[in-house]
Amino acid sequence: MIVFYDGQCALCSREMNSLKKHDTNNRITFVDVHSDFFERHYGHLNKQSTLDILHGIDNDGTLLMGLDVTCRVWHLVGKFKWLQYLRKPPIKWVADKAYLLFAKHRVHLSTRLFPNQCDHSRCEIK
Repeated sequence: MIVFYDGQCALCSREMNSLKKHDTNNRITFVDVHSDFFERHYGHLNKQSTLDILHGIDNDGTLLMGLDVTCRVWHLVGKFKWLQYLRKPPIKWVADKAYLLFAKHRVHLSTRLFPNQCDHSRCEIK
């Protein structure tokens, strides 16, 4: 699975770092949408769209967005199994609306939660 994330967002990068630590079988490829790699290999994806809503490509080539990505990657690493309930009706509708609200304000939340940590070098996944 490929996950496209905002490497200039401390909150986003922290989650990707946490996910990477649990990805002991290297099932996930992490691509910072601000990187040259993204431009060269995934330039067909709309950069602004990938910044607005988390994007991922599953191993079968299916494009996933938002909580579908979050739930899928954490499932792949065997953590937070409860997240799968967010994909069940009627919870899915509410969870997706809440995610969109969160995504819209994530940069502001990130700077509030992690002040001075959003320069690119600190937000890279390790």
